[in-house]
Amino acid sequence: MKRLGTLVAVVVAAAFGCAHVEEEGLEDPGPNPFLDDDGSGKEDTGYVNVRGVEVEVALEADVEASSYQIFDAPADLAQFAVTYLRENRTLYIELLAEDATSPERVEWLVDGAWLNDAQARSVERSKLRHFRMHPVNAVIVDGNPRGAAAGQVFNAKVPVKPYSVMADAGDSCATPDGHLTLDQSIYWYLWNPDRSGCRAPVQTMTVTIERVLPMNPESYPEYDRLWADGRLDVVVLWAKLDDGDVANDYNWGNFRQFGSWLTGAGFVEQADAPLGKRYVRTKNDRQVVVDVYGPDLFHSVADYSRLANWQKAVREHEVVMYNGHSVLGTGMAFERAQYPDFYQIFQVGSCLSYEYYVRPILAGKGSWDKVDVVANVDPTYYSENLALTSTILAKLFAGFEGTGQVSWQDIMEAVSRRLGHSRFGVSGARGNCFGPDGDRCAPEPPPDPTDKLYENATAQEIPDATPAGIRSTIEVPDHAAIGSLEVQLDITHPYVGDLTVKLEHDGVSQTLWSRTGAGDDDIRSTFAVHAFDGRDAAGTWTLLVADHAGRDVGRLNRWALRISAGGEAPPPPADPLRFENAAGAAIPDDDEAGVSSSIEIASDVTIGSLSVEVDITHSYTGDLLVTLVHDSTEKMLWNREGAGSDDIRRTFEVTDFNGRSARGTWTLKVSDRDAADTGTLNRWALTVTPAR
Repeated sequence: MKRLGTLVAVVVAAAFGCAHVEEEGLEDPGPNPFLDDDGSGKEDTGYVNVRGVEVEVALEADVEASSYQIFDAPADLAQFAVTYLRENRTLYIELLAEDATSPERVEWLVDGAWLNDAQARSVERSKLRHFRMHPVNAVIVDGNPRGAAAGQVFNAKVPVKPYSVMADAGDSCATPDGHLTLDQSIYWYLWNPDRSGCRAPVQTMTVTIERVLPMNPESYPEYDRLWADGRLDVVVLWAKLDDGDVANDYNWGNFRQFGSWLTGAGFVEQADAPLGKRYVRTKNDRQVVVDVYGPDLFHSVADYSRLANWQKAVREHEVVMYNGHSVLGTGMAFERAQYPDFYQIFQVGSCLSYEYYVRPILAGKGSWDKVDVVANVDPTYYSENLALTSTILAKLFAGFEGTGQVSWQDIMEAVSRRLGHSRFGVSGARGNCFGPDGDRCAPEPPPDPTDKLYENATAQEIPDATPAGIRSTIEVPDHAAIGSLEVQLDITHPYVGDLTVKLEHDGVSQTLWSRTGAGDDDIRSTFAVHAFDGRDAAGTWTLLVADHAGRDVGRLNRWALRISAGGEAPPPPADPLRFENAAGAAIPDDDEAGVSSSIEIASDVTIGSLSVEVDITHSYTGDLLVTLVHDSTEKMLWNREGAGSDDIRRTFEVTDFNGRSARGTWTLKVSDRDAADTGTLNRWALTVTPAR
């Protein structure tokens, strides 16, 4: 299910445009974004979600209001907190509850007990002085959003009496703004309690994080819906910004530059545009149609006289890009829009876009399933709108004309890079269903009953520059012919180019990693391995991890086998056969011929696996050679190892004879190649596990 993303907002009575940049004319617009994009989608950085991290918070404070205003006061007071936190750069936080004034979100502390809305309405209004509102969705988009944690508290200075600040303080607690006439209805927007001489009674509202939601969930525009008719209809509105004659408006510069960028990227201007200008491009059998409206066709969200042009824009286009003023006190154009039933994308580029216009868009569309909205969570200069709109569309067109490979994270990261800040984000996209690999909302298929996961989660340190490395094992108890095998690895290491990783089972060895990756960090991957297909899964699986160069150390955190059975399970293994020669024999000192001991096997069985047990007493095992001989094949078991160590009591796993017949004579040869130490071959044995 999609998360709701509408801001707690109060409708104020004044209608004023918001501030704009002071420079004259259109500054250098930079490179054409429609030529920059290569269609690959992915940006070259891990910082993808410019909205930071989404959290659920609790707001708690006192409030004084009349009996008829008291139940609206929590949401209204929250607006002052939003402005304070934003202006003080403590964090950028926007309240995203679908309706923070909904009764179930607010509690009142009365006589030491928390009352819900229904209970609070039954007590005297004079007792309602302290409230708590939760859970409220919020977004942290500045500072260190990745450090957000449950229990973290932010403090915001807010008035005690939100409805009488103007009467109590005049303009003493407001930031001066040459474009706005201050009154009670817009005081929250200009709220500045830290201003010298502020006379309003002020308190501290606590904003406490209760839960941190998963960060950066991958999401995409609903490309499959946009592809349905093979055509993408886009409208870009460059509304009136300046106070003077519309013919000289700032946005005409954006209007012309935007059109120039489109034609430079292969769009063709059409002579029969229904309104404004129309540009068309066809690529990969998909058509993009862009209608561009100038300031003369729509002035602002309060433009009643040209509302029909706005209605046409919203009604006939899948992508609607509005670039113009917010107007304090009205969201008329968004509230009266005739929203179609199909999926749409809106971009609202104005200084109050999130506070005012996300909620009426959601209300008009009826569900986040039908709309995604790009908006700014902090007032921004309209000189950024050309880069904003063009960058979003360049990425969106690449995904539409391609394979749907461009995610919302890619789009918003590109915006952040172009603008140099992260004030814009997209609402409604968290639960989008489209994915390049299929429907992300489709139910997970039932697990394959033949799939089984076997894991070793015991961590082991990987010694530096030690080719012998470490061994980690998994015992699989289930007999089944392997149809497919996946190996999951989780290795922490600062230079994976040092590492080799091998998997061994049933006499077969497969290299998974062979000193690749150079200076990359860590191996967290799943490998499809076919070397064991058809073999019995049961038995010991060994992972060997080795570091072959100095300076970097790491750790094997866990590894796992996911095994799918294929075909008929092999028959259970036959019982192993054991053969022993316990006749002791002295090992002559410094004698190359040494001593030989034999075992005769009469059974004509094919060797599946072979182990050799050796029990030798000797005071200096570094003198000894031990060799196993059968059917003209020799296998060295011990080659003067161990230096001055005593005795050899060990079982050797030998694979050289696998698949051959065990019948015949097996000979163990032991020789001492240096003087001064003697010993005895006490006993030795063969254990043969027949092949199946």
